[in-house]
This record gives sequence, C-alpha cells and structure tokens, in this order.
Amino acid sequence: MEIAKKNIFNIFIITGWVILIPAIAYISAQEIKYVALLIGLVIGSTVAAVSLLNYRAGYFISCTVALTVRLLERMSGTEIPVGVLIDAILLITLLGSLLKAGDDSIKKVDFLRDPVLISFYIYAGYIALQFFNPAFVYDRHGWTTFARVFVRNMIFMYLIMKMIRNMNDLKLFLKFWIIILTIAAFYACIQQWFGLMPFEKAFIAKYPEKFKTVIILTGIRIFSFVSDPAVFGVIMACGCIINIVLLTSSSKMITMSKKIFLVISLALQFMALGFSGTRTAYIMVPMGLIMMLFVNLRNRNTVIGAVVFVFAFLVLMFGPFHGNSTVVRMRTAFSGSEDASLNVREVNRHRIQPYIYSHPIGGGFLSCEPGSGSELDGFPPDSGYLRTALEQGWVGLLLIIANIYLVMQYMVSNYFASRTEMEKQFTLVILCVMFALVVSIYAQESSGLIESALLYYALNGISIKLKYLLSSPNITT
Repeated sequence: MEIAKKNIFNIFIITGWVILIPAIAYISAQEIKYVALLIGLVIGSTVAAVSLLNYRAGYFISCTVALTVRLLERMSGTEIPVGVLIDAILLITLLGSLLKAGDDSIKKVDFLRDPVLISFYIYAGYIALQFFNPAFVYDRHGWTTFARVFVRNMIFMYLIMKMIRNMNDLKLFLKFWIIILTIAAFYACIQQWFGLMPFEKAFIAKYPEKFKTVIILTGIRIFSFVSDPAVFGVIMACGCIINIVLLTSSSKMITMSKKIFLVISLALQFMALGFSGTRTAYIMVPMGLIMMLFVNLRNRNTVIGAVVFVFAFLVLMFGPFHGNSTVVRMRTAFSGSEDASLNVREVNRHRIQPYIYSHPIGGGFLSCEPGSGSELDGFPPDSGYLRTALEQGWVGLLLIIANIYLVMQYMVSNYFASRTEMEKQFTLVILCVMFALVVSIYAQESSGLIESALLYYALNGISIKLKYLLSSPNITT
C-alpha cells in the first residue's frame, strides 16, 4: 500500500513539472506583473506541498506568514486579504495532519468529556445561535467574519494539540517563538533608531486608520513587521516573560551560552516593548512575573530574578529619565487615575452598562464597528471583555470567563503535576504568559488579533494536551 502511494505521488510530481516547465518558460517572457504572478504561484505551490506532506512544518509556516505578511503588504503598497491567505495554508496543513498516520498521542485526549473542550463546544453552539440574534441589522457579515475566525483559531488549537507529543516538541515550539520574536524586536529597534522605511511611511500615510494608531504626540509607535503597535507590544511582553522564566532555569537545563542568547533576546524585546507605546503590554510583564513568583517562590533563581526586576522597575519609575518619551509613556501605564485616556475609557464603560443589562445576548458580532448600523455603531470598547459583553451579551461573557477559568486551572494543575525541571519550567512559561494575556484582555482585544491569537490558542491547546501527557510515565522524549 505504501509503495503504491509513493508511486502515485511520484507520478503526480512528474506530471506537474511536465505541465509547469513550458508554462514557466512562456510566462517568464511576458510582462513583469506576470513574472510576479509566476513567482507567487511557485512559492504558493511549494508552501502548499510542504504543508500537506509535513503538517508540523505547515503549522510553523502558517504562524510565520501570519506574523510577517504585513511587511509584504506594506512593500506592495496595498492591503492583502491576510485572513484568506492564512486560512488557505491552515486548511492544507489540517488536511496533511489528518492524512498523517502513526501519531497516537492525540488519541489520549478525551474530546467528548474534557471540560475545557466542552466549554469550547458550548461556546461554538452559542456562536451558531447568535446567527438568529434579533439585534443584527442589514446583514450577517459580522457573524460570518467572527465564525470564520473562531474556526481558524480552533484549527490552530487542534494542530498544536496534535504536534505536542513530548517535552522536546514543546521545546521546539518555544524556540520558534523566541527566535521569531527576537527577529521582530531587532527589526523594531532598527525602525526606532534609523526611522521607518520609505514604503512603511507611504503605507501608513495612505490609510488614515493606520496613521492614527502609529502617530502620537510623543512620536511614532513602532510596529516591526506585524499589523499594528498594539499587538506588537502584546507579543513583545509575552516574549519578555518567556525569556525571564527560562532564565531562572538551572545550568543543567539551559547552558550559559543559551542563557546569554536569552539575555540578548530579552534586552531587544524589552526595548521593542517600550518603543511600541502599548501601555497594556507594560502591565503584562509584571503580571506574568507575579504569577511566576506565586507558584515558584521556593526557587532561588526565581527570587533573585524577582529582586532584579523590582530594582529595574524602581529605576525605571523614579530614575532621572524625564526627557525620554518612551520612559515617560511607560510610567503613565502605572499612574492610575492620572492617565486621562484611562479615565475616558472608564467613563465610556459606565455609560454603556445599561445596554449590557438590557441585552443579555448582545448586539451581534462586530456591532461596535463603524458602519454596522446598530445602536453600538462606532462605540470604542477598548477591551476584549467589554466588546464581548456588548456584542455577545453577558451570557457570552460568562461563557468566556468560564472557559478562561478552566484553562487556567489546567495550567496550574499541569505545573504541580510536573516531575522534572524541564516539565516545571515549560509549564510555568505557559502559565505566566497565559495569565498575562488574560489580564491584557481587560484593556486590549488580545485574543482577537491574529498575531496574539496564535499564541493565545496555542497555549490553550498545549495546556489541554499536557493534562493527558503528564499522566504518562515519561514524556521528556
């Protein structure tokens, strides 16, 4: 059977090249736009083939495309249907994972009785019922968009559940994120020190809504190669937490040379975090470290790291850096009632509360977006939880909070069920980053943005899979 499959695949490849070679020769002799189309076709075909044959590589390709495609968008000078591109790669990767035989670890997951998965099923049913929400006006575009994004996130979560078979797979996952976030941080530092590229300036000037999110009174908010400064700050905060937690590991687990790399990565990401101007992200780092301290207080390296962080925080807050706009903006994140924009958000939240009480299932998906035609048309939620309460009602908000509670419970249980240092450190990373993301949703729509949603739902999937793997005698290899 295997020989027959290989022969069919070889025949398919040979036939494809026989057709493609004359087509390539013809198109290459035409105008430049056709050459660009040809290049895109070749790259797309290669990505599709790799994703189909190796779903693990397909997953990382999907994440890389989602994180970097905005750079190509700015270089081209026009908006690209990013969601469609990611969905196409993801569906091919999903098909590849379903065709892949011999991976039995996913069978350990009880898909019918797992509490977290059941909470996702209930929420999926609630999304389906929202199609009949009487508050919807004009059309169901908001519902179709939200449902498609939800399905995409569930596919990402399933793929990561299937990918993680042991701690080495989890190590590879963390390596990928550390490397991609370090590259993003390095590019952000270049943008800050040498200015934005001409094509980046032209792109944000072309679209007023992007101009408003980048240009502020104190200067430019840096966005690296992701969609906007807000989501860039969020993922940089996650990267900082990952590095700090891993730096508390013993030299047996992480060698000194690797720790030096983590320190360099942390320095770049912390600077990039400051350059992003995302105040929510500034709060995320201490939140993640507070969680680390609570669950790992007896670890000497954790205590040392906490002392170093507190000292650095005090220097940042009270040091003589009054002329630096980045430091000043970071200080405003901890100024509480002195922050004017925070006060405006609080006023908006109190003003809209009667609507939440009178609409238990909300005003419908994307009803807060400008042009929706609903009562919420153009209202700025400035919070993932508030948007959920407005668009999905307090019923939807309760479902989301229940899901978050169950996931966090899994992560804490996984940490205390860990036996080796590697298991404890990796589960601690997942717990701290997830806690920071959960906190960030209060002031940012972290779980709804493509780049941060990749990490959010990956951590959900990993926590579910680890619950079953940690009950095995040995999952290190």
